[in-house]
Amino acid sequence: KVEAGAMEINEDDVDLAAMMKECAALMKDEARKVGIELRVSIAKDFPEFRGDSRRLKQIFLNLLANAIKFTPAGGAVTLEAYVEKDGGFVFMVRDTGIGIACEHLSTAMAPFGQVDSSLSRKYQGTGLGLPLTKALVELHGGRIELASVVDVGTEVTIRFPKSRIVAPSGGAGYPLRSSLPG
Repeated sequence: KVEAGAMEINEDDVDLAAMMKECAALMKDEARKVGIELRVSIAKDFPEFRGDSRRLKQIFLNLLANAIKFTPAGGAVTLEAYVEKDGGFVFMVRDTGIGIACEHLSTAMAPFGQVDSSLSRKYQGTGLGLPLTKALVELHGGRIELASVVDVGTEVTIRFPKSRIVAPSGGAGYPLRSSLPG
């Protein structure tokens, strides 16, 4: 459906902070089983988001599952969300996993792209997680950025336009963050 341009989104106001926490809770046991710490950093007064709750949940679960899959025991996966000064929404999943070599980043984002193509692959999957996530993000008018260093980890950043944020009542303002941690 995505490739054919036939996928539609059913928009509603979504409590994205609650949804992200729910997704992290769903993945917590999996992370614990493989010895990974799962962290969540979302402001308490995070604004509502205008989007398709089912598709957004799929985005978060895909990214968390990938981060957990490619992070060795003793590592960490962090889920973070904030509103930038320009009003744009940012969602990040950062891991301390195996990373992806720069020359393989485009392969990881391509449908059926597998960075490890050997017959005895260590990590199983169809290679559709990131491309599907990218398509779902783009359906919401957003973009996805992938940064990675081998043996250090990967950071997936999703940026949505401020038009997706539901204005807070009473002009309370948004939780802001203007720069990424160094």
